[in-house]
Amino acid sequence: MRRIFKGLIFLVVIMVVFLIVMSIQVSRNNDNQFGQKEFVIESGQGVRAISKNLFDAGIIRSKFWFDVYVFVKGEKTSFFDGTFNLKTNTSTKNIIKELLSQRATKEIEIKILEGWNLADIDDYLSKQQVLKPGEFNEYCDSVKGNRLLQLSIENEWPLLREKPAAASLEGFLYPDTYRVYKQTTAEEIVHKMIDNFHVKVDQALRDEIKKQNKDFYQVLTLASIVEKEMYGYENRQKVADVFQKRLNAGMALQSDATVNYITKKGTVRPSLEDTKTDSLYNTYKYPGLPPTPICNPSIEAIKSVVYPQANPYWYFLTTPDGEIIFSKDHDEHIKNVNKYLN
Repeated sequence: MRRIFKGLIFLVVIMVVFLIVMSIQVSRNNDNQFGQKEFVIESGQGVRAISKNLFDAGIIRSKFWFDVYVFVKGEKTSFFDGTFNLKTNTSTKNIIKELLSQRATKEIEIKILEGWNLADIDDYLSKQQVLKPGEFNEYCDSVKGNRLLQLSIENEWPLLREKPAAASLEGFLYPDTYRVYKQTTAEEIVHKMIDNFHVKVDQALRDEIKKQNKDFYQVLTLASIVEKEMYGYENRQKVADVFQKRLNAGMALQSDATVNYITKKGTVRPSLEDTKTDSLYNTYKYPGLPPTPICNPSIEAIKSVVYPQANPYWYFLTTPDGEIIFSKDHDEHIKNVNKYLN
């Protein structure tokens, strides 16, 4: 037992000594003369390739200590490709810090699709290796409440005043194509999307919503449902009118899209069991709008709610071939369901 204990102490001592030596080595300034060099990290390059290129360029003293320090710090997958301006007479530790913190000059294009919710965007950005999994959602959660209230008070994003303090940013992140730096942050992406949202929902549209005495957040919430339920501006205008009539009459919206938002199944038609799910987002079970938007809608969907097309219909369905069938009453709707969907 004493022999094992002594062995453990010996290993600890060796490890401590090694860490001390490593700290000294990575903290020593490079002997190269003062100046800067442009350094490129190519897409897909690993740590060893990066350290070799840094050494060959005369930017670091040792490939070995670079690799070891990166491994110990757990930064193996944290490097982004791009072009960096690095000092040639600083320490390996500082070079690593610069590579991890300095913005790469390379830009990339991201495409956020209409109708995606926060989870969809987070999944997409992580698969594109723009952000780590969960990073986008974590930032969106972190800006709830007082911080957003403060931003709205400063008039940076006035439409956020319409959002309940406890609600997420769902609905306010405009779906579009964006160019961002490869080494971007969740905060920068979110800010771009909210900025764009305020451009798309221009003052004329905001004034019209006020003129109609409509609540902006309710308009946005209904638009998110219309976005997921229907395609085509005229069809969306009709569906918006159908939903508005149901709301005014106190009827349940019975939106499949809201049920899918809960179950995350994404099926065309939720099962009977799904429609019994006890959630305020289940518009089969609870009349009225869900508590928040269920996705980030396009300007087309938002405008369809602001400018609905009056019609005599109360029900609608989409056939497997994509045809939209409207019905004037429940009996006609059931006949159409049996005809086109069963």
